[in-house]
Amino acid sequence: MPGSRRRGAGAATSERGVSDSSEPACLEAVIRGRVQGVGFRWWVLKLARGRGLVGRVSNQPDGTVLLKAEGPRDRLEELAEGLHRGPIHAIVTGVDLRWSTYLGQWEDFNIDHL
Repeated sequence: MPGSRRRGAGAATSERGVSDSSEPACLEAVIRGRVQGVGFRWWVLKLARGRGLVGRVSNQPDGTVLLKAEGPRDRLEELAEGLHRGPIHAIVTGVDLRWSTYLGQWEDFNIDHL
């Protein structure tokens, strides 16, 4: 996902050509490191709900955590910043971010159990 880590990459643009950070967007993130078995998904759930975001977070078979969230771009950016830290017992070694168009896929934020 080259170039997808830059802050502000792909920001929504209004008709006037000005970036609007409150425009709805979709964020997909893959978080690597010691992120399973340390409360990472519950921590993300609290962080996302506290920002009024909707989506899903789940453990993946390869040891990563997958996040899919939608909401105002500025709130998603706050969430993305937090993913680099994680909860106290997590050790985050990498976060891949991919931004896309808001689709209105969810009504709430939950943990998916695979």
